[in-house]
Amino acid sequence: MQVTDSHKDRGARHRRPLQQVTDCYKVVVLAVLVVLLAGCGGGSSRPAKPRACRNVAAQRALKRLQADVRAIRRAAALPTKNSRLGNPQVNRATDAFLRDVATAPIGNLARNRLIDHAAAALTGSCEQCFQALEAERPIPAIAQGKAGCP
Repeated sequence: MQVTDSHKDRGARHRRPLQQVTDCYKVVVLAVLVVLLAGCGGGSSRPAKPRACRNVAAQRALKRLQADVRAIRRAAALPTKNSRLGNPQVNRATDAFLRDVATAPIGNLARNRLIDHAAAALTGSCEQCFQALEAERPIPAIAQGKAGCP
């Protein structure tokens, strides 16, 4: 009789860890289902449209600045004798861009991004123009959380 009792005890001990593993699987499966169900229906059926700029003056300024970047790109494609000073066309285009970006009614993040585009357009054609663009970045204002013009 002792043999059968010890046999039952041994079987019970082995079943307990197996039951714990099964319970763990149940918890994992339940957690996965909760995560999957939480993600269902959270999105929109149509893609988000970019918000149109409501300020007409800001729209005009952005168009002007984009034209200035194109002018810098065209001027940078022209031959230059001295890459430090650039050619007269690059200098004029960079001056026009700097004037327009300083007076544009746009936020500091947009201003910084437009300066990125202008700097990329004149890479290698005018080092001093590049330095002037870098000096105009509104980095301190962005770091302090100032949005600038809306």
